[in-house]
Amino acid sequence: MNKKIVGSILVLSILISGIPALSQTDDAGKEIITSKVKFTEPEIKKIDEYVSININEATSMTSEASNPILPIITKTYTFPFGTTINDVKIDFSNPSTMKLSSDILPALPAQYIATQYQQDSNERERNEEVYSSNNAYPKESWSIRYGAGLDGVNHVIYVSIHLCPIVYYPLDNEIDIFSEATIDITYTNPEHPVQFPDVYDLLIVSPSEFSLALQPLIDAKEAMGLKSNLINLEDIPQVGLDRQEDVKYYIKEAIESWGITYVMLIGNGLKDEEKFPVRYAWVPSGTYEKNFPSDLYYADVFNADLSFSSWDNDSDGKYAEFPQDNEAVDLFPDVYLSRIPCTTVEEVDTVVDKIITYMDSNQMNNKILQIGGDTFPNDPEKVNEGEYANNEVMKYLDEYTSTQIWGSKGNLKRYRILLEMHKGFDFVDFSGHGSYASWATHPPNDESVWLPKGIGYNGFTYIEPQYYLFNFWKLPVVVFNACSCSKFSEFDSCLSWSFIKKPMGGAIASFGASGIGYGSYGTHETERLFGWMEVHLFKELVETKILGEVWGTCLNEYIIGFELEDADYKTIYEMALFGDPSLVIDNA
Repeated sequence: MNKKIVGSILVLSILISGIPALSQTDDAGKEIITSKVKFTEPEIKKIDEYVSININEATSMTSEASNPILPIITKTYTFPFGTTINDVKIDFSNPSTMKLSSDILPALPAQYIATQYQQDSNERERNEEVYSSNNAYPKESWSIRYGAGLDGVNHVIYVSIHLCPIVYYPLDNEIDIFSEATIDITYTNPEHPVQFPDVYDLLIVSPSEFSLALQPLIDAKEAMGLKSNLINLEDIPQVGLDRQEDVKYYIKEAIESWGITYVMLIGNGLKDEEKFPVRYAWVPSGTYEKNFPSDLYYADVFNADLSFSSWDNDSDGKYAEFPQDNEAVDLFPDVYLSRIPCTTVEEVDTVVDKIITYMDSNQMNNKILQIGGDTFPNDPEKVNEGEYANNEVMKYLDEYTSTQIWGSKGNLKRYRILLEMHKGFDFVDFSGHGSYASWATHPPNDESVWLPKGIGYNGFTYIEPQYYLFNFWKLPVVVFNACSCSKFSEFDSCLSWSFIKKPMGGAIASFGASGIGYGSYGTHETERLFGWMEVHLFKELVETKILGEVWGTCLNEYIIGFELEDADYKTIYEMALFGDPSLVIDNA
């Protein structure tokens, strides 16, 4: 696989006005890029006792729970790796002022998509500290995120600018409306372009007990032209504060010395029995979960200034602690990374055999199995959120036929899921609630009932794929929009892993949350959080096709596209990929 360096600025998002960015050089020899962004008049709609405000160019909305919802426009640039961003200036035009008939609609709190936890609050409330003040909201009309990460196979520097063209003064119930913003970015190109060597593409890091079982996979990857290397976990030198940091420094060295793009971690992360060390991220979900495993730690290697991304800003041993450690977390992955959370050599043998067989014989059939129901019953819009998300997925799968097992159709039963999976699908899409052991949802407007029903326990659990699936001739990629289905630290067979380790059937790969996940009511379900991830994972599966790049591209787009609150950070940290990150989801 050829590596290359980006030698000029790449504009990832089209300017709102359609006017191209202009580049010039100042007297000190620094480069300046200038963009003008135009905004159209706002659209104002009455919603109950509130009004909603939007503009055509909006790419997202403010989402801090109980605070006013306002439109945001994101403008993103990438620069060559090693570029220094000297300054960013943003000037807005003189605003016009408009009086509103009602207060602006407040944002809903993020909702748990868990089977065993009750939501702290599910009502649309308002932050009276904001609504009773005449201070401008938001306080700043723009924000910037810098980062280092991958754009395809190229390492780049990201500059993502969020513009809020409407400022709200709640006490007077007035808004200032800007029609234009000018962005000036001053930067210095690296004196010597950073270019990594092209020695290996894939790095597998594993305890030595699994090395022999992994060799056939190395041989198969080499035979297809993907240069691969296997390193024993025990051979990684101790240079960091703990084994997790040792591994991360090794991955950094592997990028710089070998030019790796893909990393596969081998071994479970069970507490007190872990085969491969786990880094826990500290973003709590109420009192239910203080921390959770996050393999993004191993992929987020560089900061925007190319320094090491430590994830522990205050050096207290709690990593990715929100908000204390935000400045120490770059977020953008610098490698495409996955885990095989195996416990035994037999499990490694099974997964290696499945990957090689998939590479040799898979045939896409343009079929998807979708399972959903009413994730949040009795929402004001009366929307079955899981089924709605399933339908939103299909907007990106034009050539696909969907088989739907839905709460509203009365066919959401365990045997039906197993029976359909035996028929063979490219993808399986679960949208609802979950735990490390199960997936479940509700029938329409009935929070008291969990589907699929069972004797002794409800829900679809890790037992089913481990014992009853024999779809060995056609292995799908499975996506879980649900809590904790990929929480590999909790049990030796979390639900999404049970699909992968199943001999003679199950799945080839899975995406899911390694901790408590979040969703939202009604048609808001797919606007952000795990509903957004569900839709965009499938979008990338049919467009990007390489599993690790699907994972990394979705993370990049989420990081770039939103101003991040605590639920957003947690969504990013806990998105886990089980499988081979270099595997191409296409015909053999």
